[in-house]
Amino acid sequence: MEPAGADPITHFAGIEANTKVNYSTYRRLRMQRTAFCGQPAAIWEFTFQGRVRVFRAIDLGYGREDGREYDIYLSAPDAKWETYRPVFDNVRFGFCTTG
Repeated sequence: MEPAGADPITHFAGIEANTKVNYSTYRRLRMQRTAFCGQPAAIWEFTFQGRVRVFRAIDLGYGREDGREYDIYLSAPDAKWETYRPVFDNVRFGFCTTG
């Protein structure tokens, strides 16, 4: 898989194709372009069936032309999503690369 680079939505779409193969219960909730720390970014939210329960996940990814890519990712049991989602937001608001 190529690094996210300047088009993280295309990068996530490629990962999504593999996810659909490995998790037949995968369901996309959203995938959209955004910006993060002044860089092009994408946010991808989805659900999938784990061994015991349904999980929900959110991934904020962005990359740079030099090939570095960053992700802030959280998955948690869907039934407890409202409990765990603030963890993602706290990390997102406190994380930013420089340079």
